[in-house]
Amino acid sequence: MFSKLFPAEEQLKNIQTSQGFESRIIAYTPEVMMMEWHFIDCGHVIPLHDHYHVQLSYIVKGSAKVILADGSEKLCKAGDAAAFAPNEAHSVITAEADTVIIDVFTPVRLDHLANHK
Repeated sequence: MFSKLFPAEEQLKNIQTSQGFESRIIAYTPEVMMMEWHFIDCGHVIPLHDHYHVQLSYIVKGSAKVILADGSEKLCKAGDAAAFAPNEAHSVITAEADTVIIDVFTPVRLDHLANHK
């Protein structure tokens, strides 16, 4: 059985305040990763992208517009959640300053792990 604690002070962080966000890896195993994103400004854009991971997103605070490759979009507010299939292209634009989003990925995002210290 795999068990590990991730105390807040030991969580991996990527502080990019000059780029308008801070992120941290809350916990991870080889199979799954949980991250928190804090977007400082309204209008922060995560460009259209895709990845082979399943992604679940939960808006903790604030709001964000989610845009899919087909052009459909939905404004998600605190308490809303979204699920993205592997290779499903999506984009996010924050609709409020101080927006916080929790993402869960499976399997673990090695690219994000490499960018956090």
